[in-house]
Amino acid sequence: MNLLVALFFLHNVLATAFLGGKFFSRNDKVLKSFGIALLLNCVAFAIWSFAVITKPENLTTYVTYGVIFFIAALVFLLNTGAQNLKSDTRMRLLIAGSIFGLVLFYLRTFAYPATPSFSPEGFFFFNIHPLIQMFYIFGLVISSLPALNLVASKFKNMYGMLIWFCFVIEVIGGIILITTTDAQVLYLSGWIMGIAYFTLWASLLFSKKAWLTNK
Repeated sequence: MNLLVALFFLHNVLATAFLGGKFFSRNDKVLKSFGIALLLNCVAFAIWSFAVITKPENLTTYVTYGVIFFIAALVFLLNTGAQNLKSDTRMRLLIAGSIFGLVLFYLRTFAYPATPSFSPEGFFFFNIHPLIQMFYIFGLVISSLPALNLVASKFKNMYGMLIWFCFVIEVIGGIILITTTDAQVLYLSGWIMGIAYFTLWASLLFSKKAWLTNK
């Protein structure tokens, strides 16, 4: 087991658990929905962390279980970004997003299955088919950016920019995580993502001013 890889996944679990819980506890529909998305992402990374640490024979099964929660998180991100829309428009958007998620899950599981593996150095690769990578990237970007813009607008002063900037780094890092087959790129992006998450949760944990949100 590569200790740094395990720490990366575990730190993602802890960061999304803390941040998700904090956002979910807020009395605001946008922040609460965003918190649910983070908590679902936390479950996905918890499953993948277990697989990374234990290296089970049925690795693909564990990755698939994690994907279920990851796709559900994308739907809640879509819901977060759509909170300012009319209810019927938001519902149509969520139905379309849910259908997209189901189709994506079917394609990545049955039509173009991934072949997750470990490198000799212990780095974990999802090894996703290029077509599925494209769908993941579209889904991640389209669901994340409107959500992050709306969430960031809820916070005052520098905290809105900090939240937007750090989470955009996580989105970019997530894209690299599912597309790269280069260990050095994975190593560097992992450090960047880790620093961004650490900066974010440490800032929100120790500053009461951070949670003075705009109405």
